[in-house]
Amino acid sequence: MTQAVATHSAGFDRTVEEYYKAWFRYYPEAAVEAGVPGYAHLLTPYDDEARGALVNLNNALRVALDELNGAGLSADQQVDAQVLGNSARLENQQLIEIDPTRVNPARCLPVNAIYQLLIRPVADFPAALRARLAAIPAHLAGAREYLQARAAFVPPLWLQSAATGAHRGAEFLEDLPNHPKAAALAGDTQFKDAVEAAARALRGYADFLETGIGPLAQGEFACGRTYFDELLQRRHFLGIDADALHAFGEDLFARTRAELNAVCRELGADDVGALNRTIQSHHPHPDELLAVYRREMQAAHEFLKRHALVTLPAVTRLEVVETPVFLRHQIPFAAYCEPSPNDPAQQGYYYVTPPVDVEQLAEHDDAGLRHTCVHEAWPGHHLQFVTANLNPPARSLPRLFNASATLYEGWALYCEQLMHEQGFLSQPENRFILLRDRLWRALRIVIDVEIHTRGLSIDAAADRMVEHLGFPRSQALADLSWYSQAPTVPMGYAVGWALINALRARQLAALGADLKVFHDRLLSQGSIALALVIRRAFGEDAWIGALRAVFHGGAVKTESTHVPS
Repeated sequence: MTQAVATHSAGFDRTVEEYYKAWFRYYPEAAVEAGVPGYAHLLTPYDDEARGALVNLNNALRVALDELNGAGLSADQQVDAQVLGNSARLENQQLIEIDPTRVNPARCLPVNAIYQLLIRPVADFPAALRARLAAIPAHLAGAREYLQARAAFVPPLWLQSAATGAHRGAEFLEDLPNHPKAAALAGDTQFKDAVEAAARALRGYADFLETGIGPLAQGEFACGRTYFDELLQRRHFLGIDADALHAFGEDLFARTRAELNAVCRELGADDVGALNRTIQSHHPHPDELLAVYRREMQAAHEFLKRHALVTLPAVTRLEVVETPVFLRHQIPFAAYCEPSPNDPAQQGYYYVTPPVDVEQLAEHDDAGLRHTCVHEAWPGHHLQFVTANLNPPARSLPRLFNASATLYEGWALYCEQLMHEQGFLSQPENRFILLRDRLWRALRIVIDVEIHTRGLSIDAAADRMVEHLGFPRSQALADLSWYSQAPTVPMGYAVGWALINALRARQLAALGADLKVFHDRLLSQGSIALALVIRRAFGEDAWIGALRAVFHGGAVKTESTHVPS
């Protein structure tokens, strides 16, 4: 390495370090997630001063990256620079153009700031916990004042979700002294007082949202066509616009529905709804639910050991637990929480939400539950995120904080297909579930585009989900709540799945049909945009080939190694 190259490389590393050192002051919870010390005592600011400081910080970063101009950077640094520069641009666009007229009260909630201290390695945990708890009453008092002046810009859907989160957050805090990690503080009077004050503040905040903001809230949640297209280009690096994405989603939906109807006929069912009801009639007893999830998760792990489909992490743990109470309105059934990159145990959490009625219990049916374990655990999310954490280039700060659903959700959806192909999901109803869930992800693409760029209402979107997927309306609305807050994330599942299949179809011949080599290369770059991963791990030609196969013609099947055009 020449001196000039080394200087540019070191200069980039300094730029990244200095940027995040300042950025974490405005996102202290992100610092804790990344295992960066010095921020665990802080809550996330929400005021105009913080927003203005972030805009200035991002502008300074973009100038610094422009001056470096990529010269002398390693291949991994070039990817990081591209990701970081686009992230700064997108964040400023959101801060300046989106946030002022789309105000989300949930951003002021400090509940996760407490919860993450319980599950992440944190230096001086008692001091951090006390500091954050003590700050909550003033933090929420300021949030009330902040929101009162912006009530008209609060979307009613977001207000309802935030109020529910505040109520349940208060329940979570009231039970905090019973948590094993906080047990040593349970006899501390100041700690008890701080918990009670924080819980009261959250209940007061929830009441304020419902009675003070609710009657005034009339904001729109849609991010708009311009920002949506920017996300497609600058977060996901897809090279397509919303119209092309929508056309792909509609095409995938139509062909998947035809395949699903054919499978129903093969299995002797009159229609999708009838077969779905039959499958959902077989489910664990509520008292055995967590144990069944643990058993099926372990079965998937053992299957991977025997079949050598991907390299398995040498050190990791995955704990199946009940979904924290403050998240249950957002997670109707199951979800995954990845480990911190600095966690030596690489401890992940597999959340399962206790069903509140027979309708919810039916969603944990025996066959579908196996698919969920593949998606969330092995070889899905848990394996992918731990693999990234254990690979230094993949866990750089720019990559940790700029994950793309095209990679992490595309991989998890692909894993369901993979485990069906390999014989783990081997029952006749598994193919039905595979297609039913793919239909869901295809509809997500269409709805993602339409609610953010074409004026589709939440009620109309819920009607489609009830009609085409057989969802209970409550489940549809819970899904749509997060779609409305995360434009271009819902589309990532099926788009990523399709691109991975298109890539695989072309790569296996070159790799001698070695799935393990293919999967290991695919997971080598972290959780950033799949487009960048393919370019870095397989080359530009491989990316262009996959993109054209998915979005620009070439009729292919939706099963096995092939993907729709």
